[in-house]
This record gives sequence, C-alpha cells and structure tokens, in this order.
Amino acid sequence: MTDSSKHSTYYKLAIVLVIAASCFRGFVCFVHNPMDYLATDMLRHWNNGSTFPRGGYAGAADPIVYQIYIFVLQRMTGSNRLLVALASSILSVLMPWTYYRAARDFGLAKTRAVWLWALIAWTPSLIVIYHFIMMETVLLLLEGVALWMTARYLRKGGTKHFLWFVFFWTAACLTKPTLIPLAGVCFLWVWWKRSTPLRQIGMGAALAVIMLIPQGFRSKVELGFIAPFGNPWLTRIQLRSGVRLMHFHFYPPSNPLLHFKPQEGHLDLEFGSPSAYMRPLEPVSHWVMRRAVGDSTASVTINGANGEQDWKAAYQSFDRDTDEWLAEWRENIILFLFAPSWPESGFWQWDSYLEYCCRWMWAPLILIVFVLNAREFAHRRFDLIPVATMLFTLALGLQNVVITEGRYRKPVEPMLLLNLVWVLGRKDLSVKDRDEGRPIGAAKASQTAV
Repeated sequence: MTDSSKHSTYYKLAIVLVIAASCFRGFVCFVHNPMDYLATDMLRHWNNGSTFPRGGYAGAADPIVYQIYIFVLQRMTGSNRLLVALASSILSVLMPWTYYRAARDFGLAKTRAVWLWALIAWTPSLIVIYHFIMMETVLLLLEGVALWMTARYLRKGGTKHFLWFVFFWTAACLTKPTLIPLAGVCFLWVWWKRSTPLRQIGMGAALAVIMLIPQGFRSKVELGFIAPFGNPWLTRIQLRSGVRLMHFHFYPPSNPLLHFKPQEGHLDLEFGSPSAYMRPLEPVSHWVMRRAVGDSTASVTINGANGEQDWKAAYQSFDRDTDEWLAEWRENIILFLFAPSWPESGFWQWDSYLEYCCRWMWAPLILIVFVLNAREFAHRRFDLIPVATMLFTLALGLQNVVITEGRYRKPVEPMLLLNLVWVLGRKDLSVKDRDEGRPIGAAKASQTAV
C-alpha cells in the first residue's frame, strides 16, 4: 500500500468515526433529555434564563452569557422537550468541529485534524455533559471558536480578525471565568507574534469593556458591588471555611442605582461542593476530602449595602495556617486529576458510568502531553498550543482558590487532545515547512486552511 493510499484510508476511517460520533452525540441528547434533570444547579441555570435580564441574586451571581443562551432557548423553543434536546444535540455535534477548525487554522494537516475531531467527539466526558443544562455545554463550544479566531488572527492579521478574537474570548470568559488564564496566554501570544498595534488593542479593550458592562451593572444593583464575571466569594469562602456545607444569609443593597432596585429581599442559601460528597479514587482507594467526614456547617450573613466588605470579612474570619493551605492544595490536585464530573456522576445511566470509568485517562494523558511538550521545548520549538495547554492545565490543576470539581477539568480536556495530536503531527508540519523552505512559524502564519 502506498503512502498516499494509506493517507486516504486513515482519512476515510477518521471521517467515518466523526460521522458515527456526531450521530451518537445527537441521539443521546434525545435519550437523556436535559429537561429530565432540572434540579440543583441545572434548575438554577434554567430559572436564570426564565427571569433574565433581572434574575435577582442568582442571576447577578452567575456569569451572563449562559443565561442569555437559556433565555433565547426558552423563547425559541417554548421549553418544548424535543426542541430543547435538539438544541443540546446541535451544541454537542458542533463543539468538536470548532477544535478541528482551530487545528486547521493553526496549521495541522487535514488528516490529523480530522482524527482530533474524532477523538474529541468520542470522549465520554465531552459527550455526557450535554445531557444537562450546564454552562460547560456552551463554554466548550466558545473555547473552540475562540481558539479558531486566535489562529485566524495569527494567520491573517487585521483589525476585523483581532476584534473577533477579542469578542469570542470575552464571551467565553463571561460564560465561565475558568477560561481567563487561557485567554490571557492567547492574548499575550498574539500581541508578541503579531506586534498588535495600540489602535487595535484599544479597540479590542473597548469591545471587551462594552461586553462587561451589562453584568457589571446588574451585579452592582443586586449584589452591591461590580462583578462582571459573577460573584467570586461563594466558592472562595467555601474552600477557606473547611466545612462541608455553608449557609449564606444575604440582604440585598438598600440604595437603588439609577432607580433600579434589587429584585429580591432576604435570601437564605445553602452552598456545598459535590467534591465533599464523593470518593474520587474509588475503587482503588476510599480516600475523601477531610471535610467529607461528618456534617460540618458554617453560617455567614452578608449585607449587600456594604458592597464587598461583608464578603471579605467573612472570608477573613475563617483563618487557616500554612499546613491547612497545603493540605487543601493537595486535595485539590487529587480532585483535578481523578474526580468524576458532577452532575454526570450523580445520574447512573450507562454513558454516565462510562464517563466515570474513563476519568482515569486524564492524569496519564497530562503526564504524556507534558513529557512530549518538554521534549519540544528542549529542542527550542515553542508553539502556542503546547505552551497554552501546559500553562492552562497548571493554572487550573494547581489553583487553591476554590474547591476543585471534576467538571472544572473539562475546558482542559479538549486542549490536551489537541496538544497530543499537535505534537504527534510535528513530523507533518516539519516536512511541509521544509518543502516550502520556511521556518515552521512562518509557514503556519501564512498558509490558507482548507
């Protein structure tokens, strides 16, 4: 068999896998309809869409883009079960394609890019999340589009492409601020590689600020302080408290802003992390977080009229020494590497069980990708995908600001697969660049993706 026929065979096989995965992803969204799981966080997101644009405390405390999506979804579908499942299946099918488009614009060979598409499309944890009304369903899609826009700006330059780059990264961060480290790395990279002029940076900054204003204004009205990415204090206080369940008593600010008054009165809220209710290392070990032993609780009262003052005071009231900080940090690393993703793990369907079992793949994959990247760096080969993947993985895996959940790992998962295929495709890139007589960076910046 010739090299060309082998290439054609591999390509056709990848296309078959992509088509099969796309059909499967659409099918399971109808079998496991998102409307069947409206409880806890899923119900909160659904209600945020129903009450948008006001939304009260819950709307102001969460990022805004997913609320806009749910609002539009409810208006367009009338909350019809089949139409909601159809919308979820469309998101599920499109999401892997965006990473394929990003890979092509970054310069990855077409066959390898299609294999990346197939890998992401068949990854259980990136399938099962689309059973639920959760931020990650839109977040993963926007992450892929933002990477695509990053590659297009690197390849083509120009104000239009830079503004699309800024728009989609800002939208992704306004869906969940988990992506801020990745967005920051991409911005610094394009600024360095493209020598982005100050005029473009100014226009991009103005666009980002305009996008931040609505949620900043709403949070000021409902929470008493400006929080365009949502209220960060709930999760921070939860970690620092050391307890399993927090009780928050929230009183909205009393002074109206521009005649806009808070929508709700006194609010009692119970808040806990799924990580405190699971054994992430089963069946290998029965290890749990220390706070998972017993039913420890704590109570905090917040007056929104004081802005962030009461939140900061509550955070400072839970004192911890260096040993406690290190113990929490070790727990978070274990959770990042091995914890199952909630809410999938809370509903034991067959595909949820598959996701639960496949969580063991991520720690070895992170190790493999890091070793391959280290080899690239040792040869003075620095590309955005390996650099961004490593820094993003380290930022999320080593953070000790909130209690880590398995779901927080999801934005890293397609990046790891992209990084793996990218490094293994180094031979293709090197051959193409050598044939054209140009360094790799120059070829990727100028080639046209198919």
